[in-house]
Amino acid sequence: MDWFQNDHSALSCLIYFFLALAMLISFCKCDLSEVTGKDALSMGDSLRANQTITSKNCTFELGFFNVNGTNNWYVGIWYAQISEKTIIWVANRETPIRETHGILMLSREGHLTVSDSVGRQIWSTNNTQQTKASSASILDTGNFVLFGAQNTSEIVWESFAHPTDTMMPHMKFWKGLQLRPWKNRRDPAAGPFFLEINPALEQKDFILHYKNGVPYYSTGQWMGTYYATMPESLSRSIFQEDLIELSPTRMYYTYWFTPKAGPLMARQLVTPDGYFLSFLWIQNRWSMDWSQPQEICGVYGMCGAHGVCFTQANIQLCSCAEGFNPRDAAAWHSRQWWLSGCVRRTPLNCSAAINGSVSTTTDGFLQVGNISLSDNEAPQYTQELTLQECKSACLNNCSCTAFALTNSNPAVCKLWFGDLLSLRAKDTSSEPGQSLFIRLAASDLQQSSAHGGISSTVLALSISSLLGIAALVILFVGVWLFIKCRRRRLLQKLEQYDTSTSFRTFTYRELRIATNNFAHKLGKGAFGSVFKGTLSDNTLVAVKKLEGSKQAEKQLRAEISTIGNIHHVNLVRLRGFCVEGSQRMLVYEYMPNGSLSSFLSRKAKEAGRALDWNTRFGIALGTAKGLLYLHEECRDRIIHCDIKPENVLLDADFSPKVADFGLAKLVGRDFSRVLTTTRGTRGYLAPEWLAGLPITVKADVYSFGMTLLEIISGRRNLDLSVEGSQCYFPTWAATQIDKGNFISVVDERVADQADVEQIKRAAVVSFLCIDKDESVRPSMGQVVLMLEGKSEADVIQFQRSLQQLVDNH
Repeated sequence: MDWFQNDHSALSCLIYFFLALAMLISFCKCDLSEVTGKDALSMGDSLRANQTITSKNCTFELGFFNVNGTNNWYVGIWYAQISEKTIIWVANRETPIRETHGILMLSREGHLTVSDSVGRQIWSTNNTQQTKASSASILDTGNFVLFGAQNTSEIVWESFAHPTDTMMPHMKFWKGLQLRPWKNRRDPAAGPFFLEINPALEQKDFILHYKNGVPYYSTGQWMGTYYATMPESLSRSIFQEDLIELSPTRMYYTYWFTPKAGPLMARQLVTPDGYFLSFLWIQNRWSMDWSQPQEICGVYGMCGAHGVCFTQANIQLCSCAEGFNPRDAAAWHSRQWWLSGCVRRTPLNCSAAINGSVSTTTDGFLQVGNISLSDNEAPQYTQELTLQECKSACLNNCSCTAFALTNSNPAVCKLWFGDLLSLRAKDTSSEPGQSLFIRLAASDLQQSSAHGGISSTVLALSISSLLGIAALVILFVGVWLFIKCRRRRLLQKLEQYDTSTSFRTFTYRELRIATNNFAHKLGKGAFGSVFKGTLSDNTLVAVKKLEGSKQAEKQLRAEISTIGNIHHVNLVRLRGFCVEGSQRMLVYEYMPNGSLSSFLSRKAKEAGRALDWNTRFGIALGTAKGLLYLHEECRDRIIHCDIKPENVLLDADFSPKVADFGLAKLVGRDFSRVLTTTRGTRGYLAPEWLAGLPITVKADVYSFGMTLLEIISGRRNLDLSVEGSQCYFPTWAATQIDKGNFISVVDERVADQADVEQIKRAAVVSFLCIDKDESVRPSMGQVVLMLEGKSEADVIQFQRSLQQLVDNH
């Protein structure tokens, strides 16, 4: 569903129109009397376990609920008319009722209370409600409110002012409120994370905290219409948001639907594992709109004090800055928890600097050009415009631990104080930016100079006597050695993945000549464009020219660390790479028949390009075998994370080869799950991924199931050019197969020649693979056996999987 990524396209607008129309129709059908008979409580009224009240538009329902597998009962609010029970608010989250006979009552004293069967009060609004209430009602926004006894239109208490883990449209999220996630999926008690508007005076960013208030992510400051680091994606077209500032300390955030969005359903929440997510209800399931933080190094203070965070694959995520050692060596060496951070090898000596005798101080500065420091640490900006003045401003303050002089005109001096958090390794291929100068003791400066450190240039500002031609010569030699050393280090890092020594390192000039200056573009993906090329020995290749400095490096390393060490007939072969200056390119074997997607497009149908059934079935089976190898047969389990027709390439004999491993995730044999931010392509993403949960290889199984349906039908699963119920093909196909009409789901151009038994096997496998419950999806080993007819499918489970989609239809 690439339409989901483009919030300005006409296709997106059309989809939202139909979704809004469908929701409006469902609202019109709502009959309140069929639900509970009322939408409010009067003074003295009560609700018991089997009773609820429902908002007038029938969107939200309030009552007692329990989490599957437990005997704990809570009062909560959930969506009333969707297939997935989704709780947006819990009253007694810390004090569950251990039986089903609880009572929710609006007492004669005008307070809302929750009691157990013997009358013990479990929860009450008494502590936060200042005025007596006469009635309670759940509004169409999902807000549960108490109206005053003296003024019946006055809200004297509301659930929006006491949120749990979810922020709803139209909610006023005041500075001082907190979103606290469930402890886990079965326990709504508050977990260790929480989200709030920065409590600091005049600060307007959202902060995610861990446990005792340790901040680990910031949205960046409010920019007037959005937060600095929040994604400007689909939400820009269907949502508006605002930060209303009544005073420097009194402000609230709110968001709402734009008029063109219609009555959609959405929610923002903090998850038990500490992510801030936004969801939309689309195609009868919650679909993730965005996730924060987007990358692990975006987590505030991920590596603790003085720790540097790296994003490259297969290297230690955190490393201490030069002059520092891990505070907890065992924790760091485990590569699992770095929050303990780093400590100085040698304490600073600041006495000379206090007296202003800068020339005699034993402290100095290490210039690091490949490390950045977040401005979220609120550095002090000073007016000194020269490097020496900026250095002096920091050196004369014992609390100053780093400084930087911006490249702007005029230059601005930035000072950091105390522990340095959120140090990040810069992309080595990016344009040079401002250098950061970190304060170290003299002995550590000398040691850093001797070892080369992790910086791109080592410069101790306390040594200022290098003058004239000698300084120029040393600088020239240093730069030359640095460039040579950095290139050698990068190649060494890349070579560690080349155990087969079959890779070839190409120069940029070689590939520019081979591609005729990149003249013949084969296609374009999320990470760059692919060009056809001919090497000097007349070998045809496909050259992927990676784009975006950070993503290019990440993609390069991800591809080499996965596909570089594996060999299978159904996996595309990587021939080599190019690392030169800012250029990052990957060279693959050439696939003359392009991608599977080219045979599923509308243009392909118009041109009469159709694959016969035997070829299609061979592509399905070969793709399954390639995934089987990744999941079960190679040294490290690999989750591809982006299986779709675009990433299944076809050679001259139409043999399939799985390609594009830039998003792949390596999983050790001792682990089954991996936590990762959402990646891949919408429409092929498994439900557990969209829910922000850790994924397994079963996420690839789901994507394969969707791809297999497209192979069978010869069309996309979502096609708005198709009228009626076939718009979303999986649900329509499920209804046909439920009737035993397998042939109807096959591409009509090949239906006559198709093997009926193979059709049945492929259809059954596809629906088993796209079951919303990952535990019942088959493994790729089972998929291969079922496609080959060597194993029978679980008929009962197939009927259940099928029924899910039939019910949705």
